[in-house]
Amino acid sequence: MKNIKNFVFIGLLIFLFVEVLIVFPSKLEHEDDKALRARIEAEVRRREQNLADGKGEVEPTSTVAEQRMGGVHLVESQQGLRDWELFANSAEGSQSAGTWKLHQVRVLFYNKEKVEFTVTGDQGSIDAKSKDLSIIGNVTTKSENGYSFMTPSVYYSSLKRIIQSPEQVTMKGPRDSSGEGLVLKGRSMQVLVDESKMIIKENVTAQKPMKEGKTFDVAADGAEFSGKSKEARFLGKVRMTYDNMRLEGPEASFLYDSGASILSSVAVKGGVKVSDADKFATAQTVNLDLLANKYVFKGSPRIIQNNDELTGEEIIFLEGGKKVKIERVRAKMENKKR
Repeated sequence: MKNIKNFVFIGLLIFLFVEVLIVFPSKLEHEDDKALRARIEAEVRRREQNLADGKGEVEPTSTVAEQRMGGVHLVESQQGLRDWELFANSAEGSQSAGTWKLHQVRVLFYNKEKVEFTVTGDQGSIDAKSKDLSIIGNVTTKSENGYSFMTPSVYYSSLKRIIQSPEQVTMKGPRDSSGEGLVLKGRSMQVLVDESKMIIKENVTAQKPMKEGKTFDVAADGAEFSGKSKEARFLGKVRMTYDNMRLEGPEASFLYDSGASILSSVAVKGGVKVSDADKFATAQTVNLDLLANKYVFKGSPRIIQNNDELTGEEIIFLEGGKKVKIERVRAKMENKKR
């Protein structure tokens, strides 16, 4: 009789460990293994006592067909390096379906064993075979250098290591010493984990507050951001306004000083048009040096003011455009009647 009880006890113990581990068949870890082990042993004692009291076996609270678990911690690796690490308040699903529903989710995405991005959301799901993730409800994707992207949902491809959302996105950039961070709205986000790059593909509008009440307003087809620096690029028919000046070009970059504490310059290239209340200028590249308050035009620069046309090798607007300096000037003056 004693041997039979021991056999039953061992069988129950094995069954319960299988029940727990089958929830996530690869690399499932719990933050408190002692607590988990204690819970399993308590369940074994409860079932053994039921058998001893003649009550028969009570149906387990979770089965192979339908599993539920709290305090989930899951680590997934690729080629010996961590891919992502997931935390959830609870999870439920079935082994046969191979998909698990998660509640109150936080996922850390790694790049060369360093956390590169963190995604949080109300609910999520995981494909136990592909290790692909979906997260929905108040989703925020944060880069380690301070960018935050808010979307209704995201999907992560474990094979491509890309986080993406086809929906509307709102982005908030990190603060700097010139004011609040960049605020952006757009559509269709991609986060390339291996490249530490964030891309907004469609309908981008952005605003960057500056000192003295000045503001950069930007509209573009798309935008790219770096997870390593604060550099931002706007692409495809870029339109900007700053301090009563309008700029148009195919590409613009927001560049920060070496300490990344202040937006130091904005570079526009690829054929640029600039205008304000009394001037119109064109060049291949324009650099707005915000710290020196000067704007440098290079690459066949041309300026038209009061119907006079000036060209040279380089045109510089000083004091925010109040003065103009031209290197190797060539002037074409309007013929005036005597």
